[in-house]
This record gives sequence, C-alpha cells and structure tokens, in this order.
Amino acid sequence: MNDPPPAEILRRVRPIPTYRDHPATAPSDIEGLTPAGETVKVAIVGAPDPVLLVFLSSSCQGCRDLWEGTVALRQSLPEGVRVVLVTKGPELEDVRAVAALEPADTLTVMSSQAFRDYRVGGPPFLAVVAAGVVRTEGVAWGIGETVRATRHALGESP
Repeated sequence: MNDPPPAEILRRVRPIPTYRDHPATAPSDIEGLTPAGETVKVAIVGAPDPVLLVFLSSSCQGCRDLWEGTVALRQSLPEGVRVVLVTKGPELEDVRAVAALEPADTLTVMSSQAFRDYRVGGPPFLAVVAAGVVRTEGVAWGIGETVRATRHALGESP
C-alpha cells in the first residue's frame, strides 16, 4: 500500500499558505553587513523599483535551492525587480558559510534587525516591496513558488 507522506496528507487537509496578500508588515530599509564585513544600507521604502527580499540561513536545508538557484530566480522575475538576500547578523549566523553560499551579483545583507522588522519567524521567507508597500510576504517554498508569489504581488501572470 502506497500511503502519501504525512506532509502531503496535511496539505490536503489544510493547505499550507505560500504567501499573504494582505501582509501586516510595514516596509523598512535594511542596515547590516555584507559577508565581507562591509557596512551596507539598502533602500527599500523609497526604492524606485520593486524589491524581493529573500530571508535565508546558511544552516537551513529548505534554503539550499534558493541559495543555489539565485541566478535562475533573478532571470525568472519581472524586469527591474531587485533581489536582496538577507540572513541574520554575524552574531547569529556563520559568516564564512554565508560567504561561501553568497551568489555573485546578488547583494547579501546580514541583519538580525531586518528579521525583526519584517517579522520573519524563520527562513526561507520572502517579502515583496513595491512603491513603499509590502505587497506580499510569506514562506519561500523554493524558486518556482517565490517567482509566482512575486509576479502575483506585482500584478503579473505567473
């Protein structure tokens, strides 16, 4: 007998939300450090283009495909969407591991304050900010779902 795995049974009974259309979080700029130790401030609130914030951790197994697939993620998003990867600060995250995972050409900011500001319970998590408003936020269930959530939040078809 081939019974479905427990996670599949739970999804059938109560679908796991991927993102929320009416987030409670107010956007905020992000201040932190790069994995190289440089101080950085990322303008989110007044950014002219939409921003996809992807909250990750170097120790999160569910984050691996997002770390490794950031180039594919960026290529699948609508034109002009800026991607910023966010981890907790160096006091709570392994800086060397983050540096090893950091994709080329994608800003990675280490900021525990950003996790608090965006009410991130745990990674992987996403927030899409456009025109000073958090358009959607929720669990980042991989590249495909993150792209769909971002496109939906920006009013584009998936």
